[in-house]
Amino acid sequence: MYLWLVLATFLAMIAAYLLPIRADTQEAVIVPVAQARLMQMIVKEEAGKQFMHERAYPYYSNDSERKVGYTSGEIDVSDYLPFGFIDNNEYVTAIYCMDEAMTQILTGEDACRRIEGTKKWRMLITYGPIPEQWQSINLKNNGYDIRPSADMMAALRKQVGRNEMVGYVVNEGGKLYVVNYEGIKFEVPQPVVNNIGMSNYGIKDCINDHVSCLAYMSWR
Repeated sequence: MYLWLVLATFLAMIAAYLLPIRADTQEAVIVPVAQARLMQMIVKEEAGKQFMHERAYPYYSNDSERKVGYTSGEIDVSDYLPFGFIDNNEYVTAIYCMDEAMTQILTGEDACRRIEGTKKWRMLITYGPIPEQWQSINLKNNGYDIRPSADMMAALRKQVGRNEMVGYVVNEGGKLYVVNYEGIKFEVPQPVVNNIGMSNYGIKDCINDHVSCLAYMSWR
């Protein structure tokens, strides 16, 4: 009996060496790791949505005033993160309230309040560097270009919808765009790019530091 047990173990070891690696190993093992890294940004954006939701009517102020409990700037979403979630401070979550023409950032107590007869834009954005292990670096004539790796793009495809404004940021003709996994480009409003009058670390700063960044934008 012992001899058969030894023989079976030996044959199992040989089979382990001879069996081919699964064709979907990349998809089954590496992509979920990239998803977990990507979630550090996505969860902060979702927490920011909840932050804004709870600081607006009917949870904040009343029907006649319609005031909101936030203004333009970086926000702390730590109280809205899932229990046990580790807050990655490399990702910044910020609110930008802009005028109807989207030419300037509005600041102050009523910056984000929508008053009857006027129109304001409210954008929530979370951004930060592409993790080094998930970067794809391409050499160009005037330097180099950094994009998310194929695994990170596959993680995006698995995690968010095709029309979501989430992906990597590119600089084209002086304008910044968020490019999703479908290649759809969403322009970042110029006031958000320029970050004039704001004290937080802006998306342009992220680009200057890291060449390209990940970003998730939402209109609220």
